[in-house]
Amino acid sequence: MKSPLLAAVLLATTALSALAGGVAFRFGDESFGASIAGDIGPETSAQFDWLHHEDDADLLSAGLYANGRRGALTGRVGAKAVTLTADDSGFDGGVMAFGGDLSLPLNDVLRLRGGIYYGPEATGFSDVDGYSEWSLSAEISIFQNSAIQLGFGDIEFDAEKGGEFDFEDGPFVRLQLRL
Repeated sequence: MKSPLLAAVLLATTALSALAGGVAFRFGDESFGASIAGDIGPETSAQFDWLHHEDDADLLSAGLYANGRRGALTGRVGAKAVTLTADDSGFDGGVMAFGGDLSLPLNDVLRLRGGIYYGPEATGFSDVDGYSEWSLSAEISIFQNSAIQLGFGDIEFDAEKGGEFDFEDGPFVRLQLRL
C-alpha cells in the first residue's frame, strides 16, 4: 500500500508544480508529512496534504479555499476531502470536512496561526463516521521565503463501529518553503 501512495503523492507534487506557492514538511510525535499549496486565483487557493502515522496509517487531503483579509488578520475558509488508510486496524474511509485557518501577524518575524475543521457523520463514508481537526501555532519567519511553525494540534477520526482514531494529538513542527 505504501508504494502506490508514495507514487500518488510524488505524481501530485510533480503535476501541480505550476500551482505550487509553497511546500511544507510537518513532523509530530507520531506523524510526519508533506503539503503542497498554491493560489488558483487572486482570492482562491488549493492545498494537498499527505501525513503518515507511525502505526502504518496514511491521511490524504485535498482542499479548496476562499482567501480573505480583515485588517491585519488573514485567513481562508473552505472544504477538504480527507481519506484515511490504516493498514493494521483495517480502518479505512473518508470524509468531507469544512472549516478554515486564521493568521495574525505580531511583527515582521512572528505570527499566530489557528485552524479548525469539522466533518459531520453525514459526509463520512466507509469506516469513517466523523472528523475533527484543530491547531494553534506560532510561525517564525526564517527568511522572506521560509518559515517554521511550532504548534499543538489534534486530528481525530470517528469510527463507524464506535471508537476513534487519533491521528495526531500533540506538538508539531512545520517547515514552510514558499516557491
